[in-house]
Amino acid sequence: MRRGAPIAAFATLAAAAALVLAAPASAAPTLKVGVGRADITPPTGYYMMGWVRSDGKISGQNARLWARVIVLQQGGRKVALVAEDLNGIPGGMMAAAAARDGDIGFSEQNVLDSASHTHAAPTGFYNFSTYNTVFMTINSPTDFQLTGGLDQQLYTFMVRRLALAIRRANADLGPGKVGWGATRITDLTQNRSLEAHLYDHGIHEPYGTGSVSQDPKGPLHTIDPDVNVLRVDKLIGGRQVPVGMWSTFANHGTVNKFQFTYYNEDHHGAATHLTEAAIRRKGKVPRRQAVVDVYGNTDEGDLSSGLERSGPAAADFVGRVESQAFLRAWKQAGRHMKRRAALDWRWTRMCWCGQQTPDGPVADKGDFGIAEFTGSEEGRGPLFDVTRIPFEGDHLPVGNGPQGDKIGSNIPLDGAMRS
Repeated sequence: MRRGAPIAAFATLAAAAALVLAAPASAAPTLKVGVGRADITPPTGYYMMGWVRSDGKISGQNARLWARVIVLQQGGRKVALVAEDLNGIPGGMMAAAAARDGDIGFSEQNVLDSASHTHAAPTGFYNFSTYNTVFMTINSPTDFQLTGGLDQQLYTFMVRRLALAIRRANADLGPGKVGWGATRITDLTQNRSLEAHLYDHGIHEPYGTGSVSQDPKGPLHTIDPDVNVLRVDKLIGGRQVPVGMWSTFANHGTVNKFQFTYYNEDHHGAATHLTEAAIRRKGKVPRRQAVVDVYGNTDEGDLSSGLERSGPAAADFVGRVESQAFLRAWKQAGRHMKRRAALDWRWTRMCWCGQQTPDGPVADKGDFGIAEFTGSEEGRGPLFDVTRIPFEGDHLPVGNGPQGDKIGSNIPLDGAMRS
């Protein structure tokens, strides 16, 4: 990326939506709410996104993949809260989908889209093409995608289906109420990069030797146990009917591993479907009214239920625990629903252009890290299949030669010596 290019391809989009429910009744117009969804399951045959291995190729379908949406409107302002059963949300794809809904008041600036981070969704539609990279393996040595090509058909499909989901939620708008609820799940996830976390506290331990007891703020500080729910009710037939929630919990989508080569929502499947069924049952929701649990993810980077659990039955168990927590928070939210709330958001575009920070300049271009080759504990990369050595903690680019907790110098990959 060129220095100072504010909208270059490696720019990161940051958006936040907030509801201030304590606003005085006279301070804001009444809210309208709408919910909707669209099926985003593509054809089989694509590589699974997240494992970066060519033997992780989709051969069938265990569950449909969905885009779920809540639209909130207050006066002339709207925001769409979205979650998709994908590994990640390409900023360009989301912007293109929002632009298709420009006629109904949407753009990339008022759509907040979160991925479930399932590793059983396709790759090939990411604008930053490195994310489309797939390596050969011992079992599939001639099958790979090293150039990170973009599949135009898949990209167009994802754009159009996301736009449709937002449009359906917008068409569902009606008078409604919202309310926040919260709880915690303290025994479902672990930190898979514990030593990196301890490093933030100035504690330096070799890979695999750290302990949660070393965290100065306690073991729970190594994860994020917080569950937050924004409950959404809608006026239907003269009564307030629950139609869904926006839920967050930090948990990686890696309970199902790359050997399970079928489209699936991972633990999000049980979490969302059970929650939606319970809301429909408890709220006596009319049959034609959609109900959505917009469960994307939050700070789940190294937090996972998949370190000691694996497979569809385990994913179902994890999702059931999450669903129970969501419903506890949803019930709590029901005790203080608000028809008026101060709806606001902020939007910015960040560029990694070599800006100075207290710890030195940030990078001014993307580099492929050597740790990518050996993956994480839930599913190691293809090089680990050969060496059995993880590269976690080696955080410099591939071309920097031997790595460790030191200052790197550029050493050619051919091993040539420099004076």
